[in-house]
Amino acid sequence: MIITIGIITIILGLIGWVGQTLAVFNNELATKLGLSETEEVMDPTMLAFERFSMGIMDFLLMWILPLSGYLMIIGNEWWPVLALVGGAVYLYIPGCFSITRIVLGKRGLKIGTRSALITAYVLAVLWTVDALVMMSLAVKALNL
Repeated sequence: MIITIGIITIILGLIGWVGQTLAVFNNELATKLGLSETEEVMDPTMLAFERFSMGIMDFLLMWILPLSGYLMIIGNEWWPVLALVGGAVYLYIPGCFSITRIVLGKRGLKIGTRSALITAYVLAVLWTVDALVMMSLAVKALNL
């Protein structure tokens, strides 16, 4: 079970981290792959904020949880610490994304295509569940 959870954590985490990395450093490719939106479907200010402000922070932080999954699989003693930190990151990012979309969408801003939103919300749920599972396992492993 631990190996399965670790693999799922690595895969889900790398989907987020690689996607954000591409959106920040090669947005043209990210847009072609459907990982980023254009100004036709998203408010330009929101797009700039997400791509550069939030995107850079996501790039800097989203590697922590998948690394904890890998360390858990190989039995490294530091995995619970990284799981707690990375889990907090993976709770914050989907929450911030979802609330921003809901609030700004209700105010009439362009928040992206319906299909991109559905994909993002599905990933947000998966990341949230994975973060909670990894954090629970870390608390158990640390006997907190």
